[in-house]
Amino acid sequence: MATEVAITLSFSFMLSKFNDLFRRAHTAERLPSDIRGGAHVDLIRPGTVTFVLRAPHKPFVSVVGDFNQWDTRAHPLQTDGSGTWWTTIRHPGQTRYGFYVLVDDDMHAWIGDPYATQVEWTPKAPWGVLPAKVHRFRWTDSAWKTPPLRDLIVYEACVRDAAGVWHGNRPLFGNFERLRSLIPHMVRTGTNAVELMPIQAFPGDSSWGYNPVFYHAIASTYGTPHDLKQFVNECHRSGIAVILDVAFNHAWGEHPYYQMYPPMYGENGEKWTDWNPFFHHTPSSINMWGGVDWDHFDPETTRYFQDIVRFWLQEYHVDGFRFDWAGGVDYDSNNPFDPGFNPYHGISAICWAAKDVKPDCILIAEYWTLEGTHGDKSALKLVQETPMDAVWNGYFHHNIEDVLNHRWQSEKKDIARTIGGFRDLGYMTATQVVNYTASHDEVRPEHEIKFYSAAHIERPRGMSVQAAALALARCGLVALLAGPGVPMLYAGQEYGDDSARTIDFAPMQWQKLGREEHAAHYRVVQRLIRARHTHAALRSDWIEFLPGDFAHDKVVRFRRWDAEGRGAVVAINFGHEQRSVGLPFPRLGQWRDVVSNRSRTIETEYVTIRLAPYSAVLFVPGAVH
Repeated sequence: MATEVAITLSFSFMLSKFNDLFRRAHTAERLPSDIRGGAHVDLIRPGTVTFVLRAPHKPFVSVVGDFNQWDTRAHPLQTDGSGTWWTTIRHPGQTRYGFYVLVDDDMHAWIGDPYATQVEWTPKAPWGVLPAKVHRFRWTDSAWKTPPLRDLIVYEACVRDAAGVWHGNRPLFGNFERLRSLIPHMVRTGTNAVELMPIQAFPGDSSWGYNPVFYHAIASTYGTPHDLKQFVNECHRSGIAVILDVAFNHAWGEHPYYQMYPPMYGENGEKWTDWNPFFHHTPSSINMWGGVDWDHFDPETTRYFQDIVRFWLQEYHVDGFRFDWAGGVDYDSNNPFDPGFNPYHGISAICWAAKDVKPDCILIAEYWTLEGTHGDKSALKLVQETPMDAVWNGYFHHNIEDVLNHRWQSEKKDIARTIGGFRDLGYMTATQVVNYTASHDEVRPEHEIKFYSAAHIERPRGMSVQAAALALARCGLVALLAGPGVPMLYAGQEYGDDSARTIDFAPMQWQKLGREEHAAHYRVVQRLIRARHTHAALRSDWIEFLPGDFAHDKVVRFRRWDAEGRGAVVAINFGHEQRSVGLPFPRLGQWRDVVSNRSRTIETEYVTIRLAPYSAVLFVPGAVH
């Protein structure tokens, strides 16, 4: 307590030291109550810019930049004691800018703007960039409506890789301009939502983006705000929703708030906690990926991230968010294993803020918990007790991955629970789970089968490893697209990309679409997606599995139906031997196998078919057009 009093007195002394600067530099202007940070043009008066920084417990703040030769005394900020600092000056034109902050008696920091919308990285610090004038984008998506979750086919992509190429031996990273050229491909594929791996500004040029620093700015290699708005606008014109993957549990150490609030210790090595309103007080080991952990149970952090989601929804018209390791957003720094979800902090508060701006926004979480976490903190509880719409279904992925790679452990043989057991897992509706056979976190099945599992997978005589990898991958995609839940493809799966998993630059192998085996794979995926869009039975919650001995014959059979009773019939052979399987048809007449694109006249209610190794059928009513 004595130490904290001493610090308070020291801060008070420093405040009095700079009072004369405050009186000379500022008028009694007041800020709008909802302004928390950033550079705001024409906020107070036309032709001005107002700089705002949240800096609780700091004794002195000034704005610096090219416009004042980085003079720390030229433009001091005023405060009303609430922790918000601000000043209004004549707009200086385009300029780099940042803040100078006295951290304590002995330390100061030169920092960028935590709300900067454009950033320039320099050896000294990453600075905000103030444009010469505000550019108004002409949106043409006023009639756009975000598709309901039940109708989504999600396409996960990294901007760097999906739109990147090797130029000789030099990398040409993807950006939003080049990514726009892939929109027609997404439309042809049938996907209607693109989930972009993190695009918020990170250090360096090449990254997956899970090392964020500036949450309001775009990674510099990806383009400008105008480029992103063009991409979103074109996606909406083409019927595609845009979902941003965001990493809110941690930030990299270059974040301005961390520079302002570094760990501070007393004389006996005790950590002072009261002076840090942003970062965890618990050991850094709670974070396994590097960087520093946000304390989402502090109101300052809560409001900061609420501002972030509001900004992207309003400024860029995005349709929602996928939250990377959302469990890390819900650990109370004082009691990280506390049960339940606090509606005023953490992921709950962020979701409420997003839904307040855009009630139909899509909120998806990757949610897993640390060992020992209370049972009330789970993916199931998350969608039950917060506005979160859905969670990644790791149960589906891991079990299907084992089946495709012929890892036949006994606990993996409940294929019905894997494909259609969302209710068994406790979810109320299939739209609460996002299913996938691959994501950025995993090796694509084509690669894993071809390079890791080929030695132990039994193949039919004469089938190459390449053909087996593609065929088994298609079986997984039939399970994905014909089963209940929101399906997600990782970019490249549509044509059988077998690239290795790496965080390094790995441009997609678009040239493979020119090879018939990959083109044929792509056509099957197109038909599967088109069938899901066309037949409500494939988007319903209703599924019935037919009896079988999956442990023996490696075949799964099920049927789907919609509210009108219209159905679909599915059989998948994951094994290397041909099987004769019986399928029940709800009505007689013409049916089409989506996988082979062949028609069949059904004359009896129960039909036996021969199912080749590593193959599937998906019958829907009607003939081939």
